[in-house]
Amino acid sequence: MSTVGVGPLPTNLLQWTFADGELVPGWLSDRDRPWLRELLGEARAAVGTSIGALRQRWQRSAPDPRAGRAAAIARYVVLELLRATATVPPVSTRRQRVFLAVGAGQPREQAVAAVATEDGIAADRLVAELYADLPDERLITRTDLDASRVILTANLALAQGLVRHATRARLRSSGGSRAVLKTAWLHGADLRVRRSRRDELDCDWSAGDRGPAAARRLAALLPLLPWTREFELRAVCTLPAGPGDRTGVLVLSTGDPLLPGPEPVPFDSRLERDFAAAFTAMAPDWQVVREPWPLQVGAGLAFPDFELCHPATGRRVLLEIAGLRDKAALPAKLALLDRAPTLLLCLPRSAITTEQLADPRIMPFGRRVDAAAVLARIDGVAYRDSR
Repeated sequence: MSTVGVGPLPTNLLQWTFADGELVPGWLSDRDRPWLRELLGEARAAVGTSIGALRQRWQRSAPDPRAGRAAAIARYVVLELLRATATVPPVSTRRQRVFLAVGAGQPREQAVAAVATEDGIAADRLVAELYADLPDERLITRTDLDASRVILTANLALAQGLVRHATRARLRSSGGSRAVLKTAWLHGADLRVRRSRRDELDCDWSAGDRGPAAARRLAALLPLLPWTREFELRAVCTLPAGPGDRTGVLVLSTGDPLLPGPEPVPFDSRLERDFAAAFTAMAPDWQVVREPWPLQVGAGLAFPDFELCHPATGRRVLLEIAGLRDKAALPAKLALLDRAPTLLLCLPRSAITTEQLADPRIMPFGRRVDAAAVLARIDGVAYRDSR
């Protein structure tokens, strides 16, 4: 699962209070803008120097009385954001060649000179830049950080850092829940559905024997939650507090100041996008619903690409376009036909047997899915009573 923001905060930076059994995050907010403005000014002044140099400068500086413990969080987040956009010199291969030569018995000065000559640079420059690609040695280039971005990024990192200490949780959401469920399913976050209705989700999660590894996967879902219409995550977390640990319930809900992840893409492929556009233009009395609610298949889930809805008659037909990049996925796709009587399965022509061609719920396609053929197929006998 790709990282959004800067990832979870380290445990020693987590900021929270304990009240009536609840762990309350110490969110950054607009009240932190005055001292954040100065912090970002210091970061902009460090352009051209290394990440490590700015870190050392902040370690030596007196704490800002306005910031309190939030200063350490903000500094960590700013350094991580600067690191992500810092200049990375192409020296790792040069260093490797120098080390290999030295390891083979060549004197260091000769090894450096040989590599410098091969790459057309001065030997003293090569020595100066030999470790310049390491994280703290990278040069700062970014100057466009703003307080709002830092606040939301820090809050997401704080929430993820707290959730990494979860042992069990319950998630309820509506509106956009499918993306959360699909991502959890794909990446093994192991959400167990209690109840689901159309685009409403109520599920449990438990770390079980997997501990922190499972909690990291749960934390990685947090950037998706702001894209839902409503959500509430209640996670039981055990955090170090002084000489012992403290267990409480972390509650994250709609309106909390979390950085949203990237906007969910409307289509997984050009094939799906082109079909949706063609079908919408050809059949204006039908609605094309992208990524409808998933199907329960044994202990797992399946995620049809579309639901084609006819408001005047109430008819609903599921549509799955299976590109079959992995040929081993074909049996699972065919098994969906038994789970969903109103499913039309579109398969590459090369993957369909003669017997399957006779099935009215299996439709072949070549370079594109023919919208007219789909419309004709769902108007057929097999789908007339689908509601």
